[in-house]
Amino acid sequence: MAEPSLRRFRPTASAPWDEVRAAHLLNRAGFGGPPEEVRRLVALGPDGAVEELLGYERTPEAFPPPDYSELGRLADEAEALRRTGADEAARRALAQRIVRSQREALQATREWWVARMVQTHRPLQEKMVLFWHGLLVSGFPEVRNPVLLYQQNELFRRMALGNFKALILAISRDPAMLTYLDNASNRKGRPNENYARELLELFTMGIGHYTEQDVKEAARAFTGWTFRGTEFVFNRAQHDDGVKTFLGRTGPFDGTDVIDIIFEQPATARFLPRRLFEFFAGYRPPDGLVEELARTFRAVDFEVGPLVRTILRSEAFYAPQALRAQVKSPAQLVIGTARLLGLGSEAARALTLAMDLMGQALLIPPHVGGWPSGEGWITTSTILVRYNFAGLLTNGQMPGVPRRAAGGLRPVEVAGLLDGAETAGEAVAALIRRFLPGAVLDRKRTFALLRALGANRPTDSVRFTLQRVRTALHLILSMPEYQLC
Repeated sequence: MAEPSLRRFRPTASAPWDEVRAAHLLNRAGFGGPPEEVRRLVALGPDGAVEELLGYERTPEAFPPPDYSELGRLADEAEALRRTGADEAARRALAQRIVRSQREALQATREWWVARMVQTHRPLQEKMVLFWHGLLVSGFPEVRNPVLLYQQNELFRRMALGNFKALILAISRDPAMLTYLDNASNRKGRPNENYARELLELFTMGIGHYTEQDVKEAARAFTGWTFRGTEFVFNRAQHDDGVKTFLGRTGPFDGTDVIDIIFEQPATARFLPRRLFEFFAGYRPPDGLVEELARTFRAVDFEVGPLVRTILRSEAFYAPQALRAQVKSPAQLVIGTARLLGLGSEAARALTLAMDLMGQALLIPPHVGGWPSGEGWITTSTILVRYNFAGLLTNGQMPGVPRRAAGGLRPVEVAGLLDGAETAGEAVAALIRRFLPGAVLDRKRTFALLRALGANRPTDSVRFTLQRVRTALHLILSMPEYQLC
């Protein structure tokens, strides 16, 4: 197998720009889409398709935020109780109402984001929001105020393809992050190292490129970085303005200086390119390719958009080891299927719960390292949940999803899935084009699909009843091939 290369992908007779490669691009740089969307990218050509995805700001889009007014009213009520010196019982009752309201608002925020990913006309922007959420991790229960998580989610959206260094500065001042990694309580004389450590290890450089003393000195530099309400505040009285030595440099550094020094390090230029390549292409890049990406990244002063363009246009992105080789994350599986079936926002609650059951509870990450990737998503229990998800879509039932939540799903419209097929073989081909582009099914699976449609041979003309098509759809969504993109 040839070494992956960042050379611009040029279609050839053996590697044409066709629906298989366009679907690959749409899956990795978004969440996939129906055949008509894939065909539109085919018509644009490989470079035009990438530019269409990157230029999402040309597409107007507005999603009203969740309603947080109840949290505001309860905060006012708490302040009034504090001023009047209410008794313990009243304060405890109000505290319980606040906790309940925060949980409801958190769930509303999660469903709002899922609905947005399903309905967006800016798939690359939402895919990048998901990427940043998995890299610059914050979440419940450490962050109890869902308004802060919503605010961070919007930050990722605004800066999705912007400047990495500017994003690191912004996330260092983000109230959700200041809460999640305890920097809000990082004070002069009592430094808290949590944020400084993860900034170096998980967000910018990776382990092995700094010392424990660097962590301690960086923590001192970030003292006094806190927030009030939903806004960043620099508390000068709590800031250690003494001399620090960090990554070989000495001075009275603050957090901004530390970030400047981090971005002078060769390891930082390699860190994000490697993570983005693995996220989009789905396999570990060789060191030479990472070095080439790092040079590109430095040349554009850490702008993320040009880096993503380089990856998505490359031969390496369309290499055999990339095509249909990535295990879908729960978000990819659930959002992608919803987009293929044209589901609406009313399905968001059931889809969010299904994703939770598969192990990816958005805004509730397992730890600061984020979620697993690749085969790490598949266990004996989660594979069963994935198969059950097919039942949710085809008959409205899934263990673990309450009936009232599943009730938001309208019956799957199957009439448009067969592209006017007249024979069972044509129907199977239409389903494979939509749900398994590029996959090759063996005879056993193909025959199972024919039988689900009431046929024995591809040439059989059959009546495509609702139940038969849903049975065939259930089979496809349960296949191992459907777990890959």
